[in-house]
Amino acid sequence: MYQRIFSGLFFLMSLATASAQNDSSKWSQLDSTSRYELGLNTYFAFDQLMDQHQRTPLELMLRKKIHEQNRIRLRVFGMVSRYKKIEAEFTNIDGWSTIGLALGYEWIKPLARRWEGYYGLELEGSREHSRSFFEQPDLDPETNYLENTDKYERGIRFSLSPLAGLRFRLTSRLLLSTEFRLSGYMGEQQYTEHMAIRTNEEGSQNQIQSSEGYTVKLNGLRFQPYTGIFLNYRF
Repeated sequence: MYQRIFSGLFFLMSLATASAQNDSSKWSQLDSTSRYELGLNTYFAFDQLMDQHQRTPLELMLRKKIHEQNRIRLRVFGMVSRYKKIEAEFTNIDGWSTIGLALGYEWIKPLARRWEGYYGLELEGSREHSRSFFEQPDLDPETNYLENTDKYERGIRFSLSPLAGLRFRLTSRLLLSTEFRLSGYMGEQQYTEHMAIRTNEEGSQNQIQSSEGYTVKLNGLRFQPYTGIFLNYRF
């Protein structure tokens, strides 16, 4: 199924590229002196502004011009967050991290004096890790133990994404861009949970009462109609 989708996309890209090569009059409107373009996805700022509980990774993209109509692109994204709360004998610790890297190729097509369209393919890999720890006194008032639950999630994912987007030129150096992606992905997610007790004494060690874990295989398609707005600087 994936082979048919990607074959069709390659065919459409080839037709559009040939059309763009024939229409060379518009290429004079593009910046021909800059070889690189550095973009920052502003989605993380708007996400936090609209909802303080949302956490979107910071995302940077570097493009390099290899031809007037073609770019290679490197996208890096990641997030680290930690929450810790201690009240008397209650402890709550949550932490998570995400890191990812994507490499892609773009075909550029000018649309108007300040507008560019583009499309391409991107290969992405990402890794996620999270931990949730909660500790509280034993429910039995005659004992002096603390109970805790420690949960871990670890995941790794690879995806291949056809993409398309638009760029708007604010100045000769500054541009705004947005794109959508259709990702075919595969990977796995590992879950582990430990439940333990320890005496309510400083420096005491946990005694694990139970431990369990399982792994889930991941694969499917994901459509992203909106991936944020990048602020790009050409140099």
